[in-house]
Amino acid sequence: MKTLLFYDIETSGLSPAFDQVLTFAAIRTDMALNEIDRYDVTVSLRPDIVPSPGAFITHRLTLDDLNAGLCEYEAMTLIHGIVNKPGTISIGYNTLGFDDEFLRFAFYRNLLDPYTHQYANGCSRMDLLPIATLYRIFKPGQVRWPERDGKPSMKLELISLENNLVRSGRAHDAMTDVEATLELARRLALESSMWSYSLDFFDKKTDQARIEAIDEKFQSVFGRHRVAIMVSVSFGAGFMYMAPVVSLGHSTAYSNQSLWLRLDNAEILPFEPDSVTGPFVIRKRYGEAKIILPPLERFWGRLTEEQRSRCEANLALIKGDTDGFQKLVIHHREFKYPFVPDLDLDASLYQSGFFSRQDKTDMGLFHQASNDQKMGVVSRMSSARVQALAQRIVVRNFSDLATSQALAEHGEYLGRLRSSSSDDSVRGYRNDVKLTCGPAREEVDAIKAAGGLDGEQEAILEWLAGYITTL
Repeated sequence: MKTLLFYDIETSGLSPAFDQVLTFAAIRTDMALNEIDRYDVTVSLRPDIVPSPGAFITHRLTLDDLNAGLCEYEAMTLIHGIVNKPGTISIGYNTLGFDDEFLRFAFYRNLLDPYTHQYANGCSRMDLLPIATLYRIFKPGQVRWPERDGKPSMKLELISLENNLVRSGRAHDAMTDVEATLELARRLALESSMWSYSLDFFDKKTDQARIEAIDEKFQSVFGRHRVAIMVSVSFGAGFMYMAPVVSLGHSTAYSNQSLWLRLDNAEILPFEPDSVTGPFVIRKRYGEAKIILPPLERFWGRLTEEQRSRCEANLALIKGDTDGFQKLVIHHREFKYPFVPDLDLDASLYQSGFFSRQDKTDMGLFHQASNDQKMGVVSRMSSARVQALAQRIVVRNFSDLATSQALAEHGEYLGRLRSSSSDDSVRGYRNDVKLTCGPAREEVDAIKAAGGLDGEQEAILEWLAGYITTL
């Protein structure tokens, strides 16, 4: 049976590779949005996590809240089972833009398959934010849409307040946000034809078929190029979340990514590969958040006059400078994400690739072993990557069962979080670094200096200042 799993998470910060899921809340419904079950999971804070003060004054979780939670390994095993229940369609508000990547990295570092909830056993994903964006553009009367400072906003918190989606709880509490998301879905679904049309954008085959049905605008040595309208909240309210785009084909390095060039920016040619202000090329996977619409007049007419004018000018540029256009297309088709040589193990999900069959055999033995046997399983693993991840799991979650060597290695890792030297930085896949104690203390001081906090937030900051010092 197909079910929808409305979910939300709160985290220790904004880095999916290095920060930690702290709470997971979900409500499972049937496809008619009737509630079947609900889940609420709290995760204890790992000692190798430096908490982001900005995150904690937003979700207001305290150490008492987190101390009552499961260790990360047990929590992620539970959550992995929830999202992988056969027939589950995971959905939330901006979950494909934030929450889902956090879960992928959390599953990965806990030796749980990070992708099965996307495709296996009838499971898949959706996102209510792009659906709500479509309604705001084309069915604006379905709910009341908020504005702040005269500008439209798509923030769930404001939509919830404007429409009384929930009657208790506070924003940025995971279960409150899940309840608001589900109630918003129920109100949008009352317009049933629009609801069904919108959900189909998250079916890969349907999305691909819709795109391929768009008439070609012109041809080049790369094949057919389609002009369409892309809908994404990232384009902003000034453009009513829409932009004209032209297809460039697919990435050669990442075959699941189609490439789309925005046509409403300043002149896109001549193209210089090293320019930081070069043309804006968007990577889209079928069945994911960015929505492609055909250039029908009822859609095209909603673009601003300036967007339509720039689009026509840029199409003329493309046709007049075929060499420049070919240079642009080749660059973006052949682009590869840079290799990070000193990438930390926690952040190696994409760079190290999928788990092999042997990896999964080792992982299965690790999960089947009792906690007091896991360290012994680690020593017998044939995969160096899985062995290293497994050792971190034991040290982080069952430290009293770890070997002295494993504890010593992890102590060195903790020392890097206290260090102010850039040579000790724990580096991520975006060439970013894990938050360390020094910058976290500076953030506490900056938030205090800015003021405007309530008593609860001030108490949280005081706790964080002391906690970070103890690290």
